[in-house]
Formats: sequence, C-alpha cells, structure tokens
Amino acid sequence: MKKVAILLVIFGITFGCKVQELPKFYKNDASAGYYISDKKGATKIAVTGGSGSHNFKKFFGEVDGKVLSENGRNTVIFTEDPNEMDVLIPVVDVLMLTNNQPLNAKAKQAIFSKVNAGKLNMLIYHPSTWYNWEDWPEYNKQLVGGGSRSHEELQEFEVTVVKPNHPIMKGVPSKFRIIDELYRWEKDADAEIEVLAISKGLKSGEEYPSVWIVKHPKAKIIGNTLGHDERAHELGAYRTILKNSLEWVK
Repeated sequence: MKKVAILLVIFGITFGCKVQELPKFYKNDASAGYYISDKKGATKIAVTGGSGSHNFKKFFGEVDGKVLSENGRNTVIFTEDPNEMDVLIPVVDVLMLTNNQPLNAKAKQAIFSKVNAGKLNMLIYHPSTWYNWEDWPEYNKQLVGGGSRSHEELQEFEVTVVKPNHPIMKGVPSKFRIIDELYRWEKDADAEIEVLAISKGLKSGEEYPSVWIVKHPKAKIIGNTLGHDERAHELGAYRTILKNSLEWVK
C-alpha cells in the first residue's frame, strides 16, 4: 500500500485528484508580476489584465501582486495573455480578473465550470466590473452581479463603508477619499449582492456601489470598482481592502 501511495504522488495523483502545480516556467520576478511562494500549501492566485486604458502589469500585476503575495505566503501569477488562462485556471485557488479584453471560449468555460463546482473563488476588480462583453451576459449577471457602462471623470471622490463589521472592511477608515474613476455601477435586477462600501461624487453627489459580495451558491466572489489610477493602488485603504478580500476568499 505504501508503494502504491508513493507511485500515485509521483504521477501527480492523490486519490484520483490531480495535484495542483504551476508549470515550471513561472519564476519569481516581481517586474513580471510573478511572486512564487516556496511554502507548502501556499494559496495560488492568478491575476489577469490586458486591453486598454490601464497599466495592468505595473499596478494590478506588480503593485497589487505584492500585496496579494503577503510576503511570500502566497503564489501570484499575472498574465495579459488570454491563452495563458487555460493553463492557470485549473491550478489556482483564486482568480483576480482585471482585464477588459475578450477571453477565449476555453477560459470562459473553465471559469464557470470551476466556480460552479466550488473550486475557484474570485476577486473582480475595476475594468472587469464593466459591461465589457455583449456575447457573455451570464458573466455580469452571475459573477459580477451587474456592471458599469460609464464613469465620472478622473477626480477625487469619497468612499463610505456601509458594513464596518464585515471582515473585508476590517481596518478600513469609515470614510476616505480617493483619486480614481467613479464607476456608475448598477446591480443586475436578478442578482443578489451585499454592498460593503459606496462611492459618492463630490461634484455630482451621485452614489454607487464600490465594493460588494456576490451571493453565489458555491463560490466566494467580491466585486470592487476601484483601481484605475496609480494613486488608488498606493492608497492604504485600497490595499487593506485588497488584503482583507483575499483573506476572506481563501
């Protein structure tokens, strides 16, 4: 029996389940958004970017990736290649979507298959909370809980925490100001969400959800519209929300 168990591990099989391992070509390189942990059982996180209007690699890959790595506790892989998602989705525990470029059919299917099986939790940030893909309506309806079609101009606005006792809001100021794009995000009529923070335009006075939980029967999913401007990624409140969000979905 012992020899059988050893052989199963060698061939990457444990009681019929494939051992989740990253391909060997990913190496530690913060400038590429690769933070590889050598800790046993480290949480594996894929961060996706790509298309226009953002420096995805610099801010979502490098800056946010450093926060997500938690000083080497977790492995973080950033990619702007939709085809690379086919490799990453099957072997990660958390998927952080920040892209506004189209995904291929295999990636779309892999996301929904793994989420619906309760084997993938998600952080859906800024560009990916938009209504980006008319040919993929189930994404916004089931995973994002809604979407944005417009935003206010880049300027300072105020964020208010409306669920201060939720773990994702731990250590976050009850109100803080941020220079960013205020997304006019709207909930889908059929979605069930829990709003944790709202943003208010200082000039317009209009309010919209900025951080929320999508109620999914199998997975933990957090939406967050913040993150367009580099000053947002450098803000302590933004980083605290990101760190807390990861801890909540792990």
